[in-house]
Amino acid sequence: MNVAQIHGFNYQPSYAFNGADIWRRFDATVFDRELGLGKRHFPKMNGVRIWLAWEIFHGASDRQRAQFLDNVDAALGAAARYGMTVMPVLFNRWHGATPEWGGVFLDHLIPGSGWAQPGFMNSCYEYCDALMERFAGDPRIFAWDLCNEPFMYGAPPWDKHADIARHEQAWLENIYARCKQRGPRAPLSVGFFLGADFLEPLNHLCDILNFHLYWMGNEDKKDDFRRRLDACVALREKTGKPLISSEACWGALDDAKRVEIIRFHLEELNQRNIGWLVYALHHTGIADLHRPEYGRVGGPGTLHCIEPDGSIRPGHDIINQYL
Repeated sequence: MNVAQIHGFNYQPSYAFNGADIWRRFDATVFDRELGLGKRHFPKMNGVRIWLAWEIFHGASDRQRAQFLDNVDAALGAAARYGMTVMPVLFNRWHGATPEWGGVFLDHLIPGSGWAQPGFMNSCYEYCDALMERFAGDPRIFAWDLCNEPFMYGAPPWDKHADIARHEQAWLENIYARCKQRGPRAPLSVGFFLGADFLEPLNHLCDILNFHLYWMGNEDKKDDFRRRLDACVALREKTGKPLISSEACWGALDDAKRVEIIRFHLEELNQRNIGWLVYALHHTGIADLHRPEYGRVGGPGTLHCIEPDGSIRPGHDIINQYL
């Protein structure tokens, strides 16, 4: 599928509070029901970004690892039943406190930094090998996101964090090379935030250009947002690589404000022929995807589009105008 034609959502299931919770308590029935709700409310959605959790595989027995892979297969199957192609996320480097999602921490990446580091790379290779052995040729996958939002401490050239960044970059390069060796049918990528600030120096890690750029609702920041999108488009033209915003549309507790953000963001993406996946489909205990009565809320408010009762969030049917 043409990446520019991918229009859909990120999906975190309603029962979960973090990444490990998704896969430790995997519920195929919930995946099927909630992706089905997505298709009902947004009939033209054709893509979904599903986050995996390496730490579940890392700490698992052989039997549990086999079950994890079967669960991933079930998630892909649920998406396919509703006509959605999938971008699986292998690793996560975004960390928040509302609550913490999990994933890879600096302790894993910096040699000698703690008990988490020894054996980490081998564990990553085992995880990548298992996924690629099972799914490298899977037609239900349109692209792989090797890591969500690495380098959260700042953009290149990392003047203040150069020593940390070189370890993180080396890790990503090793993961990319390992997966590439397995001959995946779908392109590999890394979901960078800040757009071209990362994509320009690190696009060797991306067979398709994969970025997150948020307009946070400030009127005086619209032109800067447009310029940053234009920089991503310029890189698409320079490299010849397809371009997708695998997260889009900042949050708000106020429904009308969120609708304003969605309208502006998706209009700008569609004008530039950029594929997109809104963050995120369903209300859940995971960070930034719930109202205050369901847990602590951070700066983004809430980014969900379907309410706990399965109804569409007020005003969010506006998304259908851009699908």
